Amino acid sequence: MIDWRRTVHGVGDLHAGAISAARLSAVLDDVRALPRPALHLQIGDATEAGAAAQDRIALDWLGRLPAPHRTILGNHDILQNRRTAGAWARAYGRRSKNFVVDLRFARIVAVGPDRNHEGARSGTLSPRTLRWLERELGRERRECWIACHWPLRATVLGDRQRLYTSAMASFHAKPDAEIRALLARHPHARLWLSGHTHSPLSAPGLVTRARLGGGRTVLAVNLSALAGVGKRRDRRDPLRSVYLTQRPGGVEVRFRDHRARAWLPVGREPVLTVWV
Repeated sequence: MIDWRRTVHGVGDLHAGAISAARLSAVLDDVRALPRPALHLQIGDATEAGAAAQDRIALDWLGRLPAPHRTILGNHDILQNRRTAGAWARAYGRRSKNFVVDLRFARIVAVGPDRNHEGARSGTLSPRTLRWLERELGRERRECWIACHWPLRATVLGDRQRLYTSAMASFHAKPDAEIRALLARHPHARLWLSGHTHSPLSAPGLVTRARLGGGRTVLAVNLSALAGVGKRRDRRDPLRSVYLTQRPGGVEVRFRDHRARAWLPVGREPVLTVWV
């Protein structure tokens, strides 16, 4: 039985302005038929190129979801730095790209880069952002879920010919060693939630433990993408997302197929329970 009061719906890369209206409608119709979660968390790339018209599409769609929603910064939202991270934040009702969502059962701490760096610098969190993250993780001892568009290095993987993976230089958060050391200092930092790679739910490491040092790990969960999966988007691509339910000492991970309007089994089980 799903405890919807303790559930976050992870909404993958949306790419408003490129995603078809049919895909948007199919997801919305299915999600609105389900009970209300505590939050819909859109993991970045809400837009294809950060244009105002694309913001309006994304905000309209997000606003029709049956619960509060938050969106974090993705690279496409400030593509080619046509707007600043601050301008993006204002467009989505935030004071900053870095912010906290306080839920009854956890704090979601969202972070992003200061600008859209190209190539191997993509996903670089500035020293100022890392200091802010350190302060927020030290502020309370409540369970924290870090939301960043970029996954941790070498978590979500797959066939590099067909898929983007977090082993690729431009597809993981940086600086890797500093981020892991920071997380290791805070045992209540339990999850790292990401998108960016457009990974199918079958991708190795979509849900995995990332080693931090000192014997600690953090649960890394990639939220896939609604716009399409893999390097080439196709209208026939699966239309799926991830639901995360916090429970004492762990997280229940469920996968939803929005076309079939059904939960996908995880092996032989209906839900993947991970102890954190």
